[in-house]
Order: sequence, then structure tokens, then C-alpha cells
Amino acid sequence: MPPRRIDEQIVLAWKEAAQDLRIGVVAPFELESAGDKIVYEAHILDFGGPKGTVAGVLEDEAPWTDARRVQGYYGSNLSPSYRRYDRQLFIDTLNDWQWFGQGLPPIWYTGKPWS
Repeated sequence: MPPRRIDEQIVLAWKEAAQDLRIGVVAPFELESAGDKIVYEAHILDFGGPKGTVAGVLEDEAPWTDARRVQGYYGSNLSPSYRRYDRQLFIDTLNDWQWFGQGLPPIWYTGKPWS
């Protein structure tokens, strides 16, 4: 599998989101797939599915997109607008992905999807 370059700005934006929104984020995030280690921008816990969301970038294609799904993660390929932390954009995104965590969601969570 060819190496994957991560977008460091997206990594930093998700780290900032984790602190501000008080959510679990591992950024960057390493996933092992078929003996290869793939580094993604972030693993956002509790949102998108039971195992959370693994975020990549718009340019990602197979096999990088497939590896997340096969491992049971929700995958999202993010646009360059996620290179800077915009509180409302990140909240809207997390609401769209939906809460799958244990207990109560964060106080800002509405569960309102994009459409």
C-alpha cells in the first residue's frame, strides 16, 4: 500500500476541537490494515458509529477509504475548510455524524443533521 501523507493542519484543528468541545479525539490516528500501518488525520470517538469516525481528506481513495470501513469505523473525508478550527462547523459536523457514546452527549449536541 502506498504511504499516505496526512494534513497536519487538520490534525491540529481536531486537537483544538477536542479541547474546546470536550470530546475524545486521537490526532493523528494510526490504523493497522492487512499488515500495513496507515496514519489518518484523526479518530473522533463517540461520533459517527460505535467505534467512532476516522477522518481523512477529500483526496483519499481506496485502499485508504476501505481500510476504515473494514475495521468498523465510520469514515469521513474532510475538505480544506477543516484545516482551521471553526467551532460552529465542527459542531455541525459532529451533530451530522450523530452521537454514539455512552451516557449523555455534550451539552452543545443537538443531533441535527445537515439536511
